[in-house]
Amino acid sequence: MKTLLILGGVWYWWRLYSLSFKPSMFPDRKYADAVWERRSNRSFFLGAAVSTALLRVLGAVQTWWAMAPTFAICLVALAFVQPLLVGTIILLRAGLVLCKIKVGLKLRSPMLAPFAWTYYLTEEEKRSAMKDGG
Repeated sequence: MKTLLILGGVWYWWRLYSLSFKPSMFPDRKYADAVWERRSNRSFFLGAAVSTALLRVLGAVQTWWAMAPTFAICLVALAFVQPLLVGTIILLRAGLVLCKIKVGLKLRSPMLAPFAWTYYLTEEEKRSAMKDGG
């Protein structure tokens, strides 16, 4: 159960990280915005499932029938908390950029950004990026 909880937590973090990129950054803004909305709405369910499993592992929820109300409460809570988590990721990335500027280091895109960007590109844009060499 703990392994699934860790995998679910990593998966949820990845979804939040990919939500920290603005859809307006991409060539087909309408497509990217639709993907962002879909990923944002579906991430609540994953976050609620991870939160419920965490409460179960920690022993806060011990009976099977309490899982459904706990999931519903976590779902509502994450509706308010998830935008704050995405905002925190954006602020941390901005802070890292400011620190690099102050120290005089070379700026580059985040290491995981190219993987997160692929969600927001259409198939045609992905193919043209592959032809151009990435």
